[in-house]
Amino acid sequence: MTRKSMAAILLLCCLIIPAFSNGQGESNFPNRPVQNVFPWSPGSTYAASQVVANAMAENMGTTMSVTSTTGAGGVKAAMTVMSKPADGYTVFDAYVAPLILAPLFGKADYTFEDWKPLYGVASNAFTIVVRKDDERFPDLTALIEYAKAHPGELKYCAGGDVSLPHMAAASLLKNTGAVTRHVPYNDTNEGIKDMLAGELDFDIMNSGGYQTFKDDVRILAVLSDLPQPAFPGQPLAKDFGYCIGLDGLAATGWTWWVVHKDTPDDITEILRTALKEALDDPKVQKSLSDMGYLPMPTDVYSPENYTEECTIMTAQLKSALAAIEWEKEEIKKY
Repeated sequence: MTRKSMAAILLLCCLIIPAFSNGQGESNFPNRPVQNVFPWSPGSTYAASQVVANAMAENMGTTMSVTSTTGAGGVKAAMTVMSKPADGYTVFDAYVAPLILAPLFGKADYTFEDWKPLYGVASNAFTIVVRKDDERFPDLTALIEYAKAHPGELKYCAGGDVSLPHMAAASLLKNTGAVTRHVPYNDTNEGIKDMLAGELDFDIMNSGGYQTFKDDVRILAVLSDLPQPAFPGQPLAKDFGYCIGLDGLAATGWTWWVVHKDTPDDITEILRTALKEALDDPKVQKSLSDMGYLPMPTDVYSPENYTEECTIMTAQLKSALAAIEWEKEEIKKY
């Protein structure tokens, strides 16, 4: 190789390298569609994510698809994102299950610290419901007092065993001393149907399930310390003097949008700015609220607060795991 050829190669390297070094990405990002990897089957939460994705993409002058990638409690979606290039074109719709619970259970080889946060997006509370015609329990106090007087008799469903709604329910029951039997279901709708058939006594339901079955069920209380648009005017557990033991968003299903930790800083900032503008848009907030979701304020659930919020969440959910263990030990007595 001649000296002229080598000099030409060095000059080309000098022109190319600065665009990709020091945490810098391509200068014209995005120049193609961005993908949001969604960890659940299409449904109401999928539709909510698409609302946010559309607004975010419009702010960047591109399009953004929401791709359902199910399996392993959201871990499959997480690993899909991790396998993609860290170029900002793949965003993970990271719900609490894959982001916090899976690492907590030892079912994931990553932690929340292995992601670069954009913003918290929305939360979805759970509620205790009974059949509309069940006259035994006019309110939450009646159910709790009955369960305390008849330990081990009542049966309920909160989805899968050791799921987030199960944690919220077990925490409330432990704090009140009410011993009931959890019957796990892989398909939460099947659990609701069995309750309506009289095989279960109560159910822990999210906003999507409530919208589907609201003509057949009656809400006793919302398991959150935050008023929820999905259940307007409905009482919170604390209104009856009961403590769930999980405050803030720890008792709810929520999602942070994150990217691969090696995503260049300038690209990450473009994504953050576009997502913040979308979440601060009153039209987007109204759409999420109308769908039953609580928009997460960007001044609280910001990239700067991500580590602190996830650390608090992890500690609270560890205590909820202890509540489930209490429930299992108590039910053995009956």
